[in-house]
Amino acid sequence: MDGSGGGLCWMRGDVETHPALANKKSASSAPVMLDFFAAISEENVARTEFAMALERRIKQAYRHSPHRHGWRLLYSPEDVLDGSKVAFIGLNPGGSFESPDHAEFAMPKGSAYVDEVWPSSSRLQQEALALFERLGIAPEAVLAGNLVPFRSPDWKSLAERRKAQAFGEEIWGAILDRACPRCVVTFGSVANDAVRVLLGVSNPKFIPVRWGDMTAQRGEFERTASHGTWSGTWIGMPHLSRFTVMTRPASRAAIDVLFEGL
Repeated sequence: MDGSGGGLCWMRGDVETHPALANKKSASSAPVMLDFFAAISEENVARTEFAMALERRIKQAYRHSPHRHGWRLLYSPEDVLDGSKVAFIGLNPGGSFESPDHAEFAMPKGSAYVDEVWPSSSRLQQEALALFERLGIAPEAVLAGNLVPFRSPDWKSLAERRKAQAFGEEIWGAILDRACPRCVVTFGSVANDAVRVLLGVSNPKFIPVRWGDMTAQRGEFERTASHGTWSGTWIGMPHLSRFTVMTRPASRAAIDVLFEGL
């Protein structure tokens, strides 16, 4: 879950503030249709049409669902749907209300991890920026978003979680097969497990991050889409708003191993 809706987060350990955030002020369903994207994922369909159809699908699912806290998909501009080297996927947007300053479907420009003000209790923005810097990619170029677009104060309070997660896996299967990122990073146990299975990652390597018994994971995947086969590396991280391993000096050696060669 992100920190944009006022949800409480906690952190431990020594951390460093990312330069991009140093001067910022803090501010305290419809039935799943598995073939829905088959017709809009073909190469002869306009890219903007894919985004429009995706947005319509989410709005339709939201209207027919019990969710009433709003929804949010991407933290980047929608052009990342047409291709990105890196995907960064969390579970679902946190909080009990939508901010009028935050876009639902996609950012008009820039990155929410840079341009938005989230609660001071959330370290997710700084952790994400450190991760993007590590991978050598501009924040706005990352395919960054929520596996499940429906907002809730926390995951346990989200109504019809299994149905919502199945919907998220459906749309992200289509999104990833279109964008074909070579590195897919997820964070949090639910998002990690869901996307690992979605990508078909087998026998991931578990890497201790020197924070109690917490580990990160790394594995390879290969998927077949309508346009052909694509492959890449999957990284599963602890929840970065709670376990700030990207900016924690004690975890630096483990992060070096986790991202080696990427």
